Amino acid sequence: MKTFKHGLLAASCLMFASTSAIAAAPTGKANPRLMGTRAIVACDAVEKSCGVASISFPAGISGLVPYGRPDVAIATMFYPSVDDAEAVLARVDAGNTAQQAVDYVFSVDPYADYRQLAVVKLNPNGTITVGQQTGAENAPQRCAVKGATFVVQANNQTTASICAAMATGFQQAQGSLPQRLLASLKAGAAVGHDNNGERSGVIRVWSSENEAVFYTKVLADAVVHTSRTALKDLEVEMNRYQAGVAAPYASDLIPLDAETAKVVKTALYKAGFYADKSSTGVMDGTWDAAAEQALEAFNWNTLFFLKPTVVVNGQRKIDGPLVNYLRNVDPKAFTSSEL
Repeated sequence: MKTFKHGLLAASCLMFASTSAIAAAPTGKANPRLMGTRAIVACDAVEKSCGVASISFPAGISGLVPYGRPDVAIATMFYPSVDDAEAVLARVDAGNTAQQAVDYVFSVDPYADYRQLAVVKLNPNGTITVGQQTGAENAPQRCAVKGATFVVQANNQTTASICAAMATGFQQAQGSLPQRLLASLKAGAAVGHDNNGERSGVIRVWSSENEAVFYTKVLADAVVHTSRTALKDLEVEMNRYQAGVAAPYASDLIPLDAETAKVVKTALYKAGFYADKSSTGVMDGTWDAAAEQALEAFNWNTLFFLKPTVVVNGQRKIDGPLVNYLRNVDPKAFTSSEL
C-alpha cells in the first residue's frame, strides 16, 4: 500500500508540474553528454520473475536505470526519473496495462521529451503486457523493439540496429531469465555500443517463485562500475550471485561433459576440496564418486543452495551458472583467512 500511495503522489506531482513548467531540458548539474544507454526489460511467466539488464558508460547505472519487483520491471533512461517509475507502479497497480501506464506518465511529465521508458508487467494470470516510449529529444541513434514478453530500448548508440540485435539475442537464448538478459547484452555488443563506450552495467532480476524468495526476492544482482571489460565482468558477477544465492533452475542445467568435468574438478582441486590421485593437478574428463563428494563439500562450505550434479534422461548434468562461477573464481577466496 505504501508503494501505491507513493506512486500516486509521484503522479500527482507530475500532473502539477506539467501545468507549471515549460517543456525544456531538465536543469541542474547533470552532464547531458553522458546520457544514453541500452537496456532490455523482460518478464517470465513460468519463473514468475521480471528483470532489467543495462550497460552504459557512467558509473552509477545500477541506481539510475533498473526499477522493479517480481511482477514489474522498468528501465528509465536518457534522463532517468524515479518519479516516473513510481507513477508506473501506481498505474499498473490500478489496473493499467504496461503501455497504458507509460502513455499516462508521458502525458503528465513535463520532461517527457527527454525520457526513454520501458515497462513489462507480469499479471497474476500469467499474461504479460509491455510498454515503451522514447521522447523526441533523446540522443540520436535511438531505437526500441517490443516483443511479447520484453522490451529493448537504446539511445546515443553507434548504430540504431542494436535494439534488433538485442531482441534476437534474447529470443534465441536458453536458460533462466538472468542468463537470457545477459545473452541479449552480448548480442548487442556484436553490432554496436554506447557512443561514450561501455564501462558500467547492471543485471537485476526479481522473482516470487524461486526458493530463495524466503530470504530475498532478488534472483540475480550483478553490478560493475568503471571497467574497460564491463560486459565480461558483468557476466562473472552475475554467475557468482546466481550460483551462490539463487536456487538452481532446470533450464540452466548443462551436460557434464569431459571439458566441463575438467573445469569443475580443477577448480575444486585448487580450492582444496578435491584430492587428485595423480598429485599432478592435471584433471581428466571423468566424473566419479570422489568428484561428486568434492562438489558436495564445496556446496556445503560456500553456496546458499546446494547444487549437486543430477541425472536427467540418463545424462548427468550440472548447474551452468555454477560452472561459470568456478571457471572464473579465485580459489583462494574459498579458504579461511586463518589457514
